[in-house]
Amino acid sequence: MKITPLIFRNFRYKFLVAAIGIGPLLIACNKDDSKNNLQKIPTASPAVNDVSVGVLSKIIGGIYREVWNNNFGNDVAQITLQSTPSTTIPLNSLEGPINVGENYGARIRGYVIAPTTGDYTFWIAADDAGELWLSNDAEPVNKVKIAYTLSWNNTREWTRFGSQKSKLIPLQAGQKYYIEVLHKQGAGGGNLSVQWMLPDGKIESPIPGNRLESYVETIPQESPSSPKIDLYGKHDITISGKSFSGGSAPLIKLSNCYNIRIVDNRLSNSSDVGIYLYNCKNITIENNYFTKVSTGVYADHTEGGIVVNNNQFLNMQGPFPRGQFVQFNNVKGAGSSISNNRGENIIGQSYAEDAISLYQSEGTSSSPISIKGNLIRGGGPSASGGGIMLGDNGGSYLYASDNILVDPGQFGMAIAGGHHITIVNNSIYGKQQPFTNVGLYVNDIGGWKTSDCKVTNNKVRYYNKANYMNPAWLSPNSAKPEGWDANLWGASIDASILPEVLITKK
Repeated sequence: MKITPLIFRNFRYKFLVAAIGIGPLLIACNKDDSKNNLQKIPTASPAVNDVSVGVLSKIIGGIYREVWNNNFGNDVAQITLQSTPSTTIPLNSLEGPINVGENYGARIRGYVIAPTTGDYTFWIAADDAGELWLSNDAEPVNKVKIAYTLSWNNTREWTRFGSQKSKLIPLQAGQKYYIEVLHKQGAGGGNLSVQWMLPDGKIESPIPGNRLESYVETIPQESPSSPKIDLYGKHDITISGKSFSGGSAPLIKLSNCYNIRIVDNRLSNSSDVGIYLYNCKNITIENNYFTKVSTGVYADHTEGGIVVNNNQFLNMQGPFPRGQFVQFNNVKGAGSSISNNRGENIIGQSYAEDAISLYQSEGTSSSPISIKGNLIRGGGPSASGGGIMLGDNGGSYLYASDNILVDPGQFGMAIAGGHHITIVNNSIYGKQQPFTNVGLYVNDIGGWKTSDCKVTNNKVRYYNKANYMNPAWLSPNSAKPEGWDANLWGASIDASILPEVLITKK
């Protein structure tokens, strides 16, 4: 009897469970106006230069707007967040100025404070595009996108697109939550506003300044709950030869940084991630050792040049949705690689999700993201995690080759939507375990079609939880990848394709 995946994938994360005798179930989570009287964006304004040590400085009753001039395009992803902003402007509410220029990007970030406990609803309106992000606490690393608009709205026009409105979000009275708004303006005038509805039904439009606090860059004292290194806007430095251990925050955290090398370090025993990157580019992470962290490397909304090569990972702790050796989330551009790493998860000492995960990440046609030569052993007991996940809810120009995976979890390798994705010359073996399902699969997920993919010359032998050999599954909804019939399903391979000792660093 063939076992096919029953699949639910939503936002950055996914749930896969084995189903016997039934097919896959797919559930998706989801200009031309007149603008005139334009003014130039101000070139001089108060700047935030307050950097404190060990305690966060704050300005109660206000928030700041960072602006990048001469920033062309209409897409939030085109905002040059990795560079120093042209100007920083104080605001009295969560609303930007109207019709102040063209071709700029902006970010508003700080903290919103709930006046009462209960469920809140948020809306965003923007021209040309905007995204609203909110954390479940004061930490930017925990933020998620709660509302957005991909095309223009009139000023305070809240209902043009369904995506402008968030779901109900529970907040605690008096607690501070990190909030971030991204705004991209191309040609013509522009606007940006955020409103919310309080638990009693009252709408504050826009969110007033007395609900807000400003974000100030902080250099923390070393403490169990602080990152060991937390850098913002830095470049052309090397972090080398250090040992980081303990705490409940990323051991190394880089925001808006570029041209940084992280080499020959030991990162261990954190309930958060080992290295967290946000809005960075040209970051090299090599020859480091990660053990007992929630995820080894998490690259979040970064540009190209993210290189994670020749590292070793032992026993990622999760819990879900973390648990990866490496995860790329919206990494886009040339020059990125996850290659020649070694990773091992031992059941009872770890709680892994996907060993390597690429969510909505894109290389280029001339420089695809390379996932090459990685040695991966161990996974589970997660019923959704596996080995190497590509094209998760979209993605493109990914090239996975010459990886060797043994017992990596629920699945071995997968393409879950996206185009120009290649899986070639990999070896995948999985013994029967209570959570195993399929060795290699290709499936359209959440409306994200697969196209122009290549899957060939792979050797796969995989046993599902019922101990049936189930090396591969091609969804009937998906286009057949080039070379699919040239794979060796049921190959004569076993666990010995990896060396007995995989992790050599300590």
